[in-house]
This record gives sequence, structure tokens and C-alpha cells, in this order.
Amino acid sequence: MAQSALSEPSVAYQIQAGDKLLVLAREILNNPADWSEVARLNRLRNPDQILSGQVINIPYRLMKIPTIGARVVSAEGSVQLAGAAATPGMAVPEGSRLQTGANSSAVVELADGSRIKLLPNTLADVVTSRGYATRDPAASGSTTWFSGLIRLAQGALEAAAVKSSRRTTPLQVETPTSLVGVRGTQFRVAYEDPAARNARTEVTEGIVRADNPAQASGANLPRGTGAVVNPAQKEVKVVKLLAAPDLAPLPADVLKPPGSWPLPALGSLAGATGWRVQVAADEPFNGIVRDLKTSGAAIDLSTLANGGWFVRVRGFDVQGLEGFDAVKRIVVRDAPPPPPPPPPPRWRVTSSAMALQGGQAVLSWNPVQADGQPLIAAGYRATLARDAALAQVIAQPEGTAERLALGPLQPGVYFIELRTTGEPAQRSELFRFELPGNWGSTVTDLVFPLQRVNP
Repeated sequence: MAQSALSEPSVAYQIQAGDKLLVLAREILNNPADWSEVARLNRLRNPDQILSGQVINIPYRLMKIPTIGARVVSAEGSVQLAGAAATPGMAVPEGSRLQTGANSSAVVELADGSRIKLLPNTLADVVTSRGYATRDPAASGSTTWFSGLIRLAQGALEAAAVKSSRRTTPLQVETPTSLVGVRGTQFRVAYEDPAARNARTEVTEGIVRADNPAQASGANLPRGTGAVVNPAQKEVKVVKLLAAPDLAPLPADVLKPPGSWPLPALGSLAGATGWRVQVAADEPFNGIVRDLKTSGAAIDLSTLANGGWFVRVRGFDVQGLEGFDAVKRIVVRDAPPPPPPPPPPRWRVTSSAMALQGGQAVLSWNPVQADGQPLIAAGYRATLARDAALAQVIAQPEGTAERLALGPLQPGVYFIELRTTGEPAQRSELFRFELPGNWGSTVTDLVFPLQRVNP
């Protein structure tokens, strides 16, 4: 099957051995009686006879058009189909209008398997979605040739066109100022600034044709290139797309608050003047919930629900053309609460002293309450140890006054817990002190040896 040379849109069919005129007309034509017009257009000498190897051009308008509407694959957030809420599985008849709101997206699958992804704040129409039936010599019946046209009125879309030879025309995406046609590729089309009337196209796989109908001009865009179509400019300039940014150094955790996620420095990607950032719960990005453009150093993701997300980032150049994507998985979660501040002292000492008396180290101190008032206690019980956990206990002296004999201590670091006794609620404090190396020889008295240890 090949495109016809007729002046009107048509397909060319080569007659196969065994083809019968009545069967062929019934299978291909919407009205078998239209065979007389097919014969006339092809200047057949005998309209009642077909010969093997003969090529017949059949106008689309006469061919059967099976019902092969599109369908909604996914709908995230606020998505409207013909003015009603869209849900996955819904049919999208020819002529339907789709609209996505902020933080919303949708994926529509056409009858040939191609998928159109509508990004947030996008308005698009499925203008044409039809199939033309013709005989297939390699099959036991007819084959449907697909024709599709999407009109993008506002916003941006991504298209993944299946590689198929059975299209009457290339899959087309039309904006108010451009027309893009493809047979099998992945590309993006955007018409985000109606005031400027610029439409842009970026190709990430295959090749597309971008036309400027107002200027009767156009250009082929191979993989890794893009173009801005302006109806006031004849030339459709092909530009190389920016490479994907490096997201490896960026953190995988986003802590709330503040919920900020840093972006690569603009200087890290040559030619980038800003970033487009999209967030989805799925790695194919069918359910895009955030679509942001920024030239800043970070983006605010604080409104995302806690959990795992995929983020894809691409740079855009001075013309607004967007480059290749880089994807990173992140986890949004609440920041751990800050550690509580240490409790205020239940009591403290305003002065302390250590003296060597009769071979024993004798500790004395002056206690006050947290408010500075004198601490009245019936007595004290102490635990003296080598470690702050009080696991290596040396002694546990007790007494009725603010003075305790700790025993014959050697130079070194010690920890002592002083606990009041005789009160309804006992109160304790942990202190640290150090006896110098010349303790007991040239040093027998110390002033302020106690240092409070936070619990």
C-alpha cells in the first residue's frame, strides 16, 4: 500500500491474485455502489474487471471508516473530557475536547497505539481519529489504516507515536501557528504563550516535520533537535537540544518543613537559562502532579504528600526550547523533631571544694534551687563512679550535711551523682570532677571542682 498520486487524499491498493471485484468493493468502500466512481477516477477501461498487479487509487472519502476512537489511559487531578470529569477507560470520540487543570495530567491512547500525554494546564481536541479499511494480501481480510490529528489550543503535550506503516497520513499535532507530522517517534509540542504565538517542538526520538503554515515553510527535525515556529518568521531554525542535567549530587530526601529541593546550578549545563521540573508518582510520568518552570536554585515541594515520587528535570535555553530529561527518585517526609532542650537544673551548686583530710578526699558544696533559693534537704546520698553511666561504682557515701567523705582517691576523672534524701520527691544531679596528677602531694585543696553534666 502506498500513498496515491490522485489530487485528493487517497490510498493506492495493488490488486492481488484471487481478488474479486464485488468482495473488494464490499470490504473497502462505505457504499459498494461507489465502485463506479473509483473506476472513473482510475480511468479503468472496463469497470467490471480487475487484473492482478493493477494499482487502484481509492479516495478516503469513499472508504469504510470503522469506529476506532481513542481512550483515556490515565487521568491525574482535574481532567475534563467534553466538559465532564475524565476517568481511565473512558472513550474519546472524534471531536472530543480534553482539558487538564493545574497539577493535573492525562494520557490518551489513540487507536493505533500512539499515546498523547497532556501536561498541566493544557487544552486539546481530538480532531481526527479514524481508520480506513482496505484489503491486506498478507491477512485474511481487511486492514485498517489510521489517520489522527490532535489540535493543541493551549499548554503542552508529549507524544509517543508507534512506528507503523499503516497510516493514511502522519500522526499530526496542530497548534494555532504550527503543524507537526510524524510516523513513529517521541516528541513534545507546546503552545504556552498565545500572546507571542510561538509554538515549539522538541524531538527526543526519530524525526518529525515541523511546518509553518502562515509562511508555507518548514523543517525536518531529527532526534536531539527542536524548533520554535513563529508565524511572522519564515525560517524554521533547527536547534540542538540541551543535554540532560546531572541530578546525581542532589539529595534523595525532601524534608518538610521546609520541603525545598535544590536544583543543579545553571552553570552546570551549558546553554541552560532555567529548568522545567515535573513530578509524578509513576516513572513513566503518566500521572504528572507538578509541572514547574524556574530559574531559581530550588523548588518548593512542601505541598506533596509524604512518600516516594519521581522527579524529572530538563533545562531550557534562551528560546525556551527544552532539552533531554534526567530522572531521580525522591522521598518526601517530615523532618525529625529537634531534640528537646536539656531540662533546667533541678538544683545547682554555687560553690564547691575538695580537700584532702586524713587521707580522704572530702567534698563540700553549697546547693540552691533553680530559682536561686536555698535548697533544704534532710540529707544526701552519693554514687561515685569512673564513668558518666555510673557503671564503674567506687563508693556510695551518704550524710546529713552538704559534705561527704569520698575515700582515698587517686588522680583522675570522676563522676558523682548527688541525690537529696528525706523529701517526697527525691532530686538528683550528676557532676564531673578531676583530681590533678599532683593530687595528694603538692595539691591538697581544690576550689569549684564540680561541673554539672547534662542528663
